Amino acid sequence: MRQKFWLIVGILAMAMIASISYLFLRPPQPQAMRHALTGYVLEVTPEINRITVRSTGMPGVMASMVMDYRVKDSASLARIKPGDTIEAMMVTDGGYWLEDIKVTGTVK
Repeated sequence: MRQKFWLIVGILAMAMIASISYLFLRPPQPQAMRHALTGYVLEVTPEINRITVRSTGMPGVMASMVMDYRVKDSASLARIKPGDTIEAMMVTDGGYWLEDIKVTGTVK
């Protein structure tokens, strides 16, 4: 009987140590970071909430490139078309998407 008691106490102690370790030693969750983006719209795909943009470089973040971005606010895609120049906020938190998209002009 005494052996069973100490076995249960040992198992409970290990479970408690594992729980505490998980709470305090787990890796930190990524923080959302925001970067101003300026670019030229190549394609708008509203059915999958996506926009393809040739962006200017963002020093210290990324070079000028063509990239597909998710857009969480699908209503904002209704006023954007290929050929538009935009300013937006690129948000990264392990993934990436655009928000606060503003059309600043149109390239013919």
